[in-house]
Amino acid sequence: MADLLGIGSSGIGVAQQALSTVSNNIANLSTDGYSRQTTEIRQAQPKDVGNGYIGTGAYFDGVARQYDSFLESSLQQATSDLESQGAAVEYANRLLDLLGDEKIGLTTALNKFFSSGKSLSTDPASPALRGIMLRESEALATRFNGLASQLDDLGDQSLSALEADVRSVNSLAEQIAEVNRQMLKKSSERDQAPELLDRRDQLLRDLSEYVQIRTSFDKRGSVTVSLSESSTKGRIVSGIKSSTLAIDPVANDRGRLEYKLQGELSNEPLTGLPSGSVAGYARFYSETLVNVTGELDTLANVLIDEVNAVQVTGLDGEGNLGEDYFQVVPSFDVDRGASSGDYEVQVVVNDPEDYVASQVAVLYDGSRGLWYATDSDGTTKFSNQQGLLKLNDLTIQVTGNVNVGDQFTLTPDTGAAQGIQLALDDGIKIAASSLFRVTPSATNSGTFDPKASFSITELPSGARFDLSDLETGRPLTVTSSQVTPVTVIPAGKSGIDLLFDPESGSDNALQIMTTDGRHLIGSGALGSLESMVNSLPQFHSNATYSDTYLNQTGLAGYKDFDLLYGARAEAVEVTDLLPLHSLFFEAPFGTDFGGGGLDFTLEPATEFDRLGVTNSAFADPALGTVTAVNDTLFLGQGGSAVELATLETNYNGLAQTLRVRFSDALAEGTVSDELAARVSELITFNNGSDLKDDRNVVAKRITTELFTSDLSTNLALSRDFVSSDLIDEGRVASGDRRFMAKLITRGIGYAAGTDRVVIDDGDVSINGISLGALTVGASGVLSADNVKSWIDLADSGVSVQAHNVIEIPKEGLRLDAGAGLQINGYSVPSVSTESLTRFTSDDDLLSSINALTEQTGVFAQKLNSGNFILRNNNLGGANIVIGGSSSGLGGNALGITSKSYIGNISMALESEDGDSIRLDLGTEGKPSDLNLLGLDTQIRLSGEIDEDLLVFVTGSGQSQLTATTTDSGVAVADGLRSRQIEFEFVASDRYRVRDLRTETVLAERSYGGELALDYQGIQVTLDNPAKIGDSFVLDGNNLGPNGSFDAQGNNVNILRLVDLESKGVLDGGLTLTEGYLGFVGDVGNLATQSSIAHDALRIVQAQAVEARDRVSGVNLDKEAADLIRFQQAYQASAQVMQVATRLFDTMLQIR
Repeated sequence: MADLLGIGSSGIGVAQQALSTVSNNIANLSTDGYSRQTTEIRQAQPKDVGNGYIGTGAYFDGVARQYDSFLESSLQQATSDLESQGAAVEYANRLLDLLGDEKIGLTTALNKFFSSGKSLSTDPASPALRGIMLRESEALATRFNGLASQLDDLGDQSLSALEADVRSVNSLAEQIAEVNRQMLKKSSERDQAPELLDRRDQLLRDLSEYVQIRTSFDKRGSVTVSLSESSTKGRIVSGIKSSTLAIDPVANDRGRLEYKLQGELSNEPLTGLPSGSVAGYARFYSETLVNVTGELDTLANVLIDEVNAVQVTGLDGEGNLGEDYFQVVPSFDVDRGASSGDYEVQVVVNDPEDYVASQVAVLYDGSRGLWYATDSDGTTKFSNQQGLLKLNDLTIQVTGNVNVGDQFTLTPDTGAAQGIQLALDDGIKIAASSLFRVTPSATNSGTFDPKASFSITELPSGARFDLSDLETGRPLTVTSSQVTPVTVIPAGKSGIDLLFDPESGSDNALQIMTTDGRHLIGSGALGSLESMVNSLPQFHSNATYSDTYLNQTGLAGYKDFDLLYGARAEAVEVTDLLPLHSLFFEAPFGTDFGGGGLDFTLEPATEFDRLGVTNSAFADPALGTVTAVNDTLFLGQGGSAVELATLETNYNGLAQTLRVRFSDALAEGTVSDELAARVSELITFNNGSDLKDDRNVVAKRITTELFTSDLSTNLALSRDFVSSDLIDEGRVASGDRRFMAKLITRGIGYAAGTDRVVIDDGDVSINGISLGALTVGASGVLSADNVKSWIDLADSGVSVQAHNVIEIPKEGLRLDAGAGLQINGYSVPSVSTESLTRFTSDDDLLSSINALTEQTGVFAQKLNSGNFILRNNNLGGANIVIGGSSSGLGGNALGITSKSYIGNISMALESEDGDSIRLDLGTEGKPSDLNLLGLDTQIRLSGEIDEDLLVFVTGSGQSQLTATTTDSGVAVADGLRSRQIEFEFVASDRYRVRDLRTETVLAERSYGGELALDYQGIQVTLDNPAKIGDSFVLDGNNLGPNGSFDAQGNNVNILRLVDLESKGVLDGGLTLTEGYLGFVGDVGNLATQSSIAHDALRIVQAQAVEARDRVSGVNLDKEAADLIRFQQAYQASAQVMQVATRLFDTMLQIR
């Protein structure tokens, strides 16, 4: 009976536990996070009896939570998604209300702005209407400012909501870490208290409202929470540790948020949060709001650019060029940090147009009582005593009470919507009138009332190089470019200089043309140029080719441009120095130098270095006075003057000697050493340049030798001088101003073939005189002498010298190599050994060359450096042919290449008026012609360059090109306004554009009856198609009396501004109003979509809750059924025990 009693007893026990569990479920029906519990009952170990087993009852194995991890995770995700969308719905609707509000939005303000412009166009002279438009303009700018501020406020509110939720996230993370700590007391999750597990899961559900989470659990049930897709990264909770989530705007880009975790676990950045209310607020702040703010700034920028573009191309009420209508003035956020003082900060941007936004930290120096900051150039600037701090970009005024340690940071907001302001302060400054006025001819029969407006238009450039690329000083390699320009010279220049150097064998030519096909510089008769004008997009669509002005300059040129296509040397004023003074020869007493001389030798001397004398207009008769007249010296006798000396000069290529030959007809003792000293003070030096220029400093030596007629006495003195020192001492000769232009070639190019024409007749001219054909001389190779003779034939007044100087480095001499030396076909034997192949020393070589000078026509000199130089004996420019005596060895004793050496030429022009030397290429001339002469081709264009010029390269090969330019400082519009431009319809299908001031044909174009014409940004609208003979003149609306203009009736420019209301100025061809309504509509769509998504996600979340509750929720019906079931089990078990008791009692009664 004991087994039966035990079984009944175990049944009662488990039934009691089950009833307790059900009762607990019912009691926690409304407890948040409670998970339904069930009693786990297990069968007791059966007893082995005979051939079978008999059960021994049941036992209570524990209480189990009804929990499904998948359903719990699904609920967390659904909650995150719902809360994320909820935040989006809330703020999207608030944003839509803001943008769509009639009192805050832009639609009404834009309409009033353009409406006021329409009113002004009816009476442009009305001060009242100008004032109304100014007020509506200011109202529009204020509306932009207000809307931008409202958006900033909305952003701040969303950021505050985000920060509040972030604080909740961090609090929940700490609580979860604490729950994990409590779980350490048990070794397995099964042993954990259900209440602790419920609290853990509820905290996770709460956390999922704010952020999307990824969870993992260890064997104790301790949870690891990650905010990233990986459970090993972005952990905010792990074990008993937790990190802090921080979300802050980026310092230099407040529209972007920076996510990071910091604390006990790690310090790591996050790329973002997928969902949850925090993600919803963040997306609104950094995406939706940033996009809308950007759209608003774009709208403001376009409004500013378009209105200003019209305004600055018109005339205001006083006839001045319009100034900017709107401007952007940055605003500043002042962060006072931990300052304790009570002070105010005012900031003014010194130049809003050029301001570069950057944070500025301003600190208070208590010891000085001054504010200070680091300026943009890195220097520290201090305020004055009144708190005024002036920086390069900003002026900061601080007023109020300041304490030691106070500081603040200025963060600029350069958004156009926030900073747009009206730049005009008077309605008279509204540019209602057009820059240009059209005056039709009274005899017109087609068009009677044309209108003109102006806006800068640009044809596609497509150039290989920007002009600035050529202005670096480093030559760029260019090749033929007949499809795209090499570069474009933009309007607004007053001068352009190009240096063009074709490489050997290249026949490149530079072509400069206007966008209307006027050929200004280059080579003519090129059919390809005409096809280029007709086909390339850089030219006006109706342009035609013309070479009327090709290579023409001055009055014959295009717009009277001063033009050079060739080479030019400008004249400079020549400085004559007085290098000798206070000479003392110390001749024996009574020495007479009559019939003798005084030599002045200048070293080193170039071809342009000259020693001379200071000439006077007449011979001074004063006793003992020495004067020079026309290079003859005279000595005053008291009542007359007698000839004292004549001058002789000699130049050997290295030194120049000026000899003063004293007369032998003077009384004995007249020419003394003292008189010679006075003569020395008349000696002048110049090198044909302006020695007052610091770039032209020279250092020379003059050796003076005074000798008697029989050479019995010879006294020498040397004097070194530096030109700058003489100038500082005032030792500059006075007299008439003289100028000299010098042009030196770098070396004549190689051209062979006796009598061959290498430059055609008329291809080059010098100072306006055409040069004939240049042919190769009898030597068979073009020489400097050939070129000199060719230029001399023009009788241009330019002095031409031919030279041929070969410098041989001493290190390269091959004296004993056996190669020998030939000069101009003559073998040079050694004067020491008579050998034709070897020389004993460099002096032997020098002497040997000079011993054969009469035959070769060449002599050698040795420089102070030890190097040799070879020259023609007459210092001329004949070619020098160098070779070796031994054909088998190759080379020569000089160690230089065996070949024909060609010299160079120098040209000089001395004048009183500063005349230049100018070589011009003709219409058939090419840069390679000048290259043959040893000159680069200069292209110079100066004048009012008020249109773009296209630069092309034609021909084969490649060339080097550099450029320097000068800005005119004149706006393109002002340049055009200075002209009178006539449109004349010369045929039914053609019209001509002409500059009346310079009588220049600017363009000839085809005409097909169109009503819209243009020239360089001037748009002309015809009222009717023009007919043959019709014409009209464009001027700068400034040709009235005293330069007055038509401000009263001219409304063309204000109408252009009004047209902006319907002009598609935004992407997609939208108007300003359409653009605004477009992004308002986008926000409306976003709000609608967010609301729909929110409703859908609410259903999903409800379904997730329901699915979880089916497993973990307490159901009263089910609990009531379980209550009855376990009660019945309890009662049944009690009956078992009663039966067992009765059976036991019965057994006891058996006797």
